Amino acid sequence: TWQPTPVAKVRVGQRIRVKPGERIPLDGTVVAGASAVDESPITGESVPVEKSLGDAVYAGSLNLHGSLEVEVAATADETLVAHIARTVAQAQARRAQVDRFIDRFARVYTPLMLGLAMGVAVAPPLLLGAPFAEWLYRGLVFLVLGCPCALVLSTPVTLLSALSGLARHGVVVKGSVVLEQAATLRAFAFDKTGTLTYGMQQVEDARSMDRQPLKSHLEVALSLAMHSEHPIAAAIRNYCVQHGATARPLGSFEAAPGLGITGVIDGKVFRMGNHRFVEQHDACSKSLEALLEELEAQGLTTVVLFDYQPRAVFALRDQLRPEAPQAMAQLHGLGLHTVMLTGDTRATADAIAQRAGVWERYAELLPHEKAQVIEALRVRFGQVGMAGDGINDAPALASAQVGVSFAERSADLALETADVALMRHDLTLIPTLIRTARRAMGIIRQNISLVLTVRAGFIALAIAGQTTLWMAILADIGLTLLVIANGWRAGRV
Repeated sequence: TWQPTPVAKVRVGQRIRVKPGERIPLDGTVVAGASAVDESPITGESVPVEKSLGDAVYAGSLNLHGSLEVEVAATADETLVAHIARTVAQAQARRAQVDRFIDRFARVYTPLMLGLAMGVAVAPPLLLGAPFAEWLYRGLVFLVLGCPCALVLSTPVTLLSALSGLARHGVVVKGSVVLEQAATLRAFAFDKTGTLTYGMQQVEDARSMDRQPLKSHLEVALSLAMHSEHPIAAAIRNYCVQHGATARPLGSFEAAPGLGITGVIDGKVFRMGNHRFVEQHDACSKSLEALLEELEAQGLTTVVLFDYQPRAVFALRDQLRPEAPQAMAQLHGLGLHTVMLTGDTRATADAIAQRAGVWERYAELLPHEKAQVIEALRVRFGQVGMAGDGINDAPALASAQVGVSFAERSADLALETADVALMRHDLTLIPTLIRTARRAMGIIRQNISLVLTVRAGFIALAIAGQTTLWMAILADIGLTLLVIANGWRAGRV
């Protein structure tokens, strides 16, 4: 029976029921029912999303109609909303360099203005015998004009406006320092699988490479794939099951990240992996090389099942995200150099990079090699950004000046490592981030220049006795309001 339970006491694997009009309290997967869910608090998209059996739902979303039964996937402190809350807390502690500079400048500027105002009021009467009342008045005008309010507000208002504007559009930035760094990016790298593509591989072709029927090889492939969580292994597993294969007992299992997997079946060692994995074990034949080159030239990802010789070849296709070419074009328009990083073969990488419009590609990379490429790009371009969603992308995300991950499907490690979390998987949000960051930095420079120029002019008039106290007060308030109004423009994403 269903009973009310505090959210903090619900554990992973338990089931909860969400009635129409209620907010979903925890992240999970729909196991019964169907409904439309408003995910705008998470993704920024106001269009309701249809949810049914097997679909993921997130805490904070609103169930519009229909009852849902949800299997909990994360406790209250590990939900996507909780991650966002921690990100906001981190953001408050990570202030931009220009923001810190203004604070340090104000600590010197304020006592300096106070000292100069006292000098204006006291020095002429004492040294030159000038009328004390007149110079005291001028000193007060100088003091009002020297107030640092507009200067101090010029930066945080702009940064806050830009950060909140981005958040409304589903871009959560971990602090103003990240915004400042995003404005200086000169190159941007993308992981291929799951970032530029959907990351949902499907086996398009499977061939036996010996005289044995394909089904016998599917049984071996299924036995290996069942012990791997890699998306490609999942695609091969589904294909084998759909074609009636049954798994055999597996004696031992070992995974080589970025290469493939190894297992013992019926006393024999079988391996399944990419082109590079086959070459490492000297199992490549001329006929296999020719077949792999043919398939990879079509943009297909190839996986080979082998022992001491090739036994079967699987060709998988991953669909390019439709907005990828548009996002690349926008980044090029902003003057950024685009790069694709992948563990896939060169031929497959070339095909995907050409379709996406990426200028440069690096293929056959292991996870640590992606980080090395980012370091090399930093030497060439200076400031480099990186977008990725997998655990294997975490080292590269950490190496980049600005790391971007996708909250909806990224691995927890990638999400924690990244500086920016996109609430929906839309690659055009990346050029939006950079445009907004550059606009914000430009407005900050405008504000600082405006404040210093206007104050310098009025202070000169004050010393010359051409400014009244009321004029100084109005100038100070007006300048502060003008700076705030200009700063809010940064939030127009």
